[in-house]
Amino acid sequence: MAELPEMIGKYKVLALVARGGMGAVYKAVHPTLRREVVIKKLTFRGNAAVKERFKREAKILLDMNNEHIVHMYDYFTEGSSQYIVLEFVDGMSLDVLLKKKGTFSNEMALLIIHDACLGLKYAHNHGVVHRDIKPGNILISKKGEIKLADFGIAASEDEDESELTREGTTLGTPAYMPPEQFADSKSVDKRADIYAMGIMLYEMVTGAKPYPGNFSAETITTIQKGKYTPPEKINSGISPAVCRLIRKMIRPDPGKRFQSTDGIIRVIRIYLKRYSLRDIRTAMVRNMITDKTEEPVYVPRKPVALFTAFACAGIILLCSVGFAAWKYGFIHRTMLRSWYTPVSVSLSVPSATFMPDMPFRAFFFENDGDAIPAVADGVRVFALSRNADAENGFVYKTADMFLKPGSYRVKVVAGPRIWWNSFEVAEEERRIVLDFGRTNQRSLMFNLTARDALTENDITNKTEVTVQYKGQWVPISEIPVNQFQTDSVWRFRAEAPGYRSELFSLRIDWYQDELYIQANLQPES
Repeated sequence: MAELPEMIGKYKVLALVARGGMGAVYKAVHPTLRREVVIKKLTFRGNAAVKERFKREAKILLDMNNEHIVHMYDYFTEGSSQYIVLEFVDGMSLDVLLKKKGTFSNEMALLIIHDACLGLKYAHNHGVVHRDIKPGNILISKKGEIKLADFGIAASEDEDESELTREGTTLGTPAYMPPEQFADSKSVDKRADIYAMGIMLYEMVTGAKPYPGNFSAETITTIQKGKYTPPEKINSGISPAVCRLIRKMIRPDPGKRFQSTDGIIRVIRIYLKRYSLRDIRTAMVRNMITDKTEEPVYVPRKPVALFTAFACAGIILLCSVGFAAWKYGFIHRTMLRSWYTPVSVSLSVPSATFMPDMPFRAFFFENDGDAIPAVADGVRVFALSRNADAENGFVYKTADMFLKPGSYRVKVVAGPRIWWNSFEVAEEERRIVLDFGRTNQRSLMFNLTARDALTENDITNKTEVTVQYKGQWVPISEIPVNQFQTDSVWRFRAEAPGYRSELFSLRIDWYQDELYIQANLQPES
């Protein structure tokens, strides 16, 4: 048995997770973040395609920054081995949970597919097709988070794989592959991932796969014809909505499937809006961390009785008109204008940090210098007021808040960031303008990897980095920590004896506080 290394690069190794003919997987600790990570090691020699795929996986993950995709921290070469450092997901893979439970309820299966599709949507929008969606590549944390993993055979529109995947080559896991992937893995698109998601949903609600998991001619013919046992014949408790979803996701003809994950997400949200997602996640985590495999009966919200709806329709309509007139300020702008002043808040967001799904809210308070009570109905949600992707970024704006003259505070919450702003209200209309976080610079961490451009040998140890600082090139170690900050333009120069230097000039935005540079230095002769 091979001895467990104490360190791999800068990472302290805790345990061996798995070992195979092509490498190993370790659990380790990140030296600066102080959190557990997973290190994938590739030691397979003699196959350039395998090494290149490993490197391509790192390049693909480098551009993936989504809560439903496993995060990559690092990629490096040490000796004859390559390493990828990934987020450690404390939980289990879906295939393990599926083996434990046997089948999932409609609600739990749809919640898992929904979150996995959110990660898939992000990858597809970045030109990446996973090509190996299966339960073993879906990770579930003990917090109930769903994450896509293993982009080892993924295809990217930004990367040429002509030398890795020739036309007619088959890649993937047979039981989850659509007909077109058997014929030619190189040309498949995002609809292949959608098909695999459908197979996975079928397996979760029935406990069985629709097709055998082999490459036999008989299996391929069956898959091409789309002949499988309908899920409702295996499990009568499957919802008709889930059966319809499966049928459309796994049609043999890709043109008849969902053309993107948007349609799947929309259908699932309509179904799940009647249920408490928190209850479903809690049950899922309980199934993972205990011996229990059963689920509670998820009770949907009761629809309003038809008779009651008709009886109350007139009253509701009348109240709605009055409420709308009050909420949208018609009454305040007309009948009550002498007592109330309109106040709104605008928030500028740089294009580089534009996140359309992030909620922005404003909370208004009376500034009495003591209890700071909340204003009644004092919450406003920001809406995007300009759709153009301008150089100056995007602007979010609240609807008007109507306040009496006096002292107030507004708390603006944008994801993990909070702004407090004190202001006075007089008789004139008040407009408050805030900037999305460009208020404080942060210390910048720098990481360098240097290689010989011809041999790809690691020459980091003999490479020096200098930074243009106050008009001079200064070793990076001599710059005071409090001076090396973000929200600035920096010029770096990597130099090594016997090599031509390489210059990097870039602007580091305010929200970026860790920089990785890989220099490929050309020998002088």
